[in-house]
Amino acid sequence: MYNLTLTALDGVCDNSQSPLFVFNTAPCAPEHISTSLNCDTRSTSVTWEKANGAVWYIATAEGQDGHISLCNTTETNCDFMDLHCSQVYLISVTAMDNDCQSVNISVFESETAPCPPQIIQADCDTVTAFVTWELNNLTVWYTATAEGGDGHTATCTTSETSCLIPDLHCSQIYSISVLAFGKTCSSLQSSSYEIGTAPCAPDEIIANVDCNSNRVVVYWGRSNGAKEFNVIAEGSDGHTHSHNTTETRYEMLDLHCGQSYNITVTTLSYGRHSISSTSIQIQTAPCIPEDLSAELNCNSNAVSFTWNGTDGAKLYTVTVQDRQKITALFNTSDTNAQIPHMQCGEYYTISVLATDDICKSPQSAVVNIHAGPCTPQIIAAHIDCSNFSVLASWEQKDGTDFYIATASAFDGHTQSCSAEEAACEIFDLYCGQSYNITVVAVNEMCNSSQSAATTVLTAPCIPENITAQVDCDVNDALISWEQSDGSDFYVATAKASDGFEHLCNTEETTCIIIDLHCGQSFNITVIAVNEMCNSSESAEICIQTGPCTSGNISTYVDCNTNTAIVSWEPSNGSDFYIATALGVDEEAHTCTAEDVTCEIFDLQCGQSYNVTVVAVNEICNSSESTIRSFQGVPCNPQYLDADVDCANNSMWLSWGHSETAISYMAFVNAGNEDQLHCDTTNTSCFIQHLTCATKYNMTVYAFDGFCTSMINTTYEVGTVPCTPEDVEAILNPVINGVQEIEVIWKDSHCGEDYEVDIKGQIEEDPFSLYTLRSYWTTRTFFQFPLPCSSTYDISVTARNPAGISSPSAPLTGLTVPCSPTNIITSLENGTLFIYWTESIYATEYIVYAVSNLKKNAICRTPVLSCEASNIQNNTIEIVALNSAGESEIAKVNFCKN
Repeated sequence: MYNLTLTALDGVCDNSQSPLFVFNTAPCAPEHISTSLNCDTRSTSVTWEKANGAVWYIATAEGQDGHISLCNTTETNCDFMDLHCSQVYLISVTAMDNDCQSVNISVFESETAPCPPQIIQADCDTVTAFVTWELNNLTVWYTATAEGGDGHTATCTTSETSCLIPDLHCSQIYSISVLAFGKTCSSLQSSSYEIGTAPCAPDEIIANVDCNSNRVVVYWGRSNGAKEFNVIAEGSDGHTHSHNTTETRYEMLDLHCGQSYNITVTTLSYGRHSISSTSIQIQTAPCIPEDLSAELNCNSNAVSFTWNGTDGAKLYTVTVQDRQKITALFNTSDTNAQIPHMQCGEYYTISVLATDDICKSPQSAVVNIHAGPCTPQIIAAHIDCSNFSVLASWEQKDGTDFYIATASAFDGHTQSCSAEEAACEIFDLYCGQSYNITVVAVNEMCNSSQSAATTVLTAPCIPENITAQVDCDVNDALISWEQSDGSDFYVATAKASDGFEHLCNTEETTCIIIDLHCGQSFNITVIAVNEMCNSSESAEICIQTGPCTSGNISTYVDCNTNTAIVSWEPSNGSDFYIATALGVDEEAHTCTAEDVTCEIFDLQCGQSYNVTVVAVNEICNSSESTIRSFQGVPCNPQYLDADVDCANNSMWLSWGHSETAISYMAFVNAGNEDQLHCDTTNTSCFIQHLTCATKYNMTVYAFDGFCTSMINTTYEVGTVPCTPEDVEAILNPVINGVQEIEVIWKDSHCGEDYEVDIKGQIEEDPFSLYTLRSYWTTRTFFQFPLPCSSTYDISVTARNPAGISSPSAPLTGLTVPCSPTNIITSLENGTLFIYWTESIYATEYIVYAVSNLKKNAICRTPVLSCEASNIQNNTIEIVALNSAGESEIAKVNFCKN
């Protein structure tokens, strides 16, 4: 609540206030809003803290579907009973009074309980129910429940909109319902949906097998509620026989041979399958063995027979007959058999049948086999080095369709040729390989064993990855390459552009070709050699020998820039040149040029250098040229100093020695005046005829007989006044503790004005230091007031436009002591005792008795007391003395009893 008054102002008259006006601000917004969901009543409760200024509240719930519910209350809580299920509501609370409502309303989200799920479909597959329903908003998971007529209950839980309810009882009617669960509450139960499970399975199944025809007859008992029966026979090979019948007997005629079948019977009710019966197993007769084949082992002259294992067989009987009708029978549980030591060219007939514990199969199809040919004998093998081929020949054998000759290398590479005659040529052999040549004979059944091998060697491989490294010092070339297969040794050749050749032979993969000419290009090739042939030449590589050494080196020094210009004659085989100047301190400077001249910069002054030139190409450098020496410009003289004699207007110049200098030139000038100079072989010289009060610039150059040192920095000095002399101090009497001192001195040569500095200490107090300084004056005296009992240190400085002189020799001294203080007198037995406090810097004291303007000295003492008898006067005076004089008088009166 606020009180409001208004006052009118006009600046002249008294002002009056308006009547009091009272008003209220809007209520504060409710805070700390919270909600809770009652799962039993499906209501949502809202609470909040009391808001200042609120008379009543409006709580609003607005759902996602547009539904709005309002609640008016004077309390701080409210229940919404009519909110829709599966909705997110935005909850807000507004504070109200009779005029206004709160602002800045906070909004709070709240979820209601899920709606009951709407079942879409419920189906039963034997004893498993599959239930689907519509998706519910704000649902976390669902639980579907099946209740059977026999009281059996089963459930499934899922976050999806469908699930399977397993393990239902057969021949039952189930009621299906679904609950939805949110974060807090579950929904109401859905509408129920009824399904029926399949009839129960039949029992007492019997099956009889006819082994000769593979016919099977199945019998079973009836099942309550069954309208029809489904008979299924599932074989171990995946074959399935299925038939529906209303009888309790069924005959199967198409089952596969040699199979184990599982037979089950399932009852049907209106097309729905029940749980299958317990299966029974039967075995059909073995199948006829198939895919009988024979393989001849030409090395051992043995024939191996194989066939596919047939279903249901436990044993096989094999029949073998040759062209002479000799028959052999033997049994095996394997699917293979073997006849050893057959003669080449012989024919055999083989068949096989399968048996089990009850039956046997019919005889298999007959297989005929022809034994392989005999092994050939090689007569010769000739190598063709250039074509990398070999011509092989052998003896002709009967019973062979054709021959295959094979060349096999040790690295695994093989090449072959075939022919009906007794010779053929094998091409595309690898270089540098040792090949074993073998021959086999071939007929329609198999190959003979390999003949004895004959070995041949192909031409060496061409050397590869040729590299060359030139030794630039001697122009030898180190040639290297990779090991070449099949080589006994190598020949490396270097061909110059003028046709001249250099050779080297080696059994290694490197060799050195010596004495190559400098500055030349050479083509390098390598061939490999063995006992049969040479390889072709390797790919060429080109090398460049080192450049020839440069000659006729010359140098010229530019004195203005301290730069050396180096030149030389051109050398063969060079791409560019590097000139190097090496100083005595091992400091190196270089320049590079493609031409025959270059400049070397940044030389050190006063250094002697040796210059060499090296020619460079992409391979290496030449040897260094002969040495050419030169000398850099002299160094600027250092440590320049000037000692000015102010009395006779002269100066003495000095400087440090410059290496390589043979003489020096010193120049002194002052603006536009004539320049003064001196030439000398020493490191100092004397300059006269200077002008007072003038600043001079001094420069010194060094000369080595060819160059002068480069521009030096100048050194400035002025003809400042001479130091003032004969400084004196005149002390005047002390007045009120202050003693005036007059400082005097003589005129200084070249001096135009003066300054006096006094420094001192009062009464030996380190915290009572003082400094006095005069203004600049043309006079030769100056007066200062100094305190008593003080020290002083006086110096005088002269000045002119060229600068300030050095201070004069210090003049030290003392002022007079201050008056004694704290005087005490006492008279005892006619003797007067007098005491006082020390005056600093006093050496002695005089005590006077004063009467009628007359005074008598009664004590002269260095101590701080005095005693005297028969003193008639009433006044005592004391003064302190030192070398500067007497202090002011200190008086004391005393009374005589």
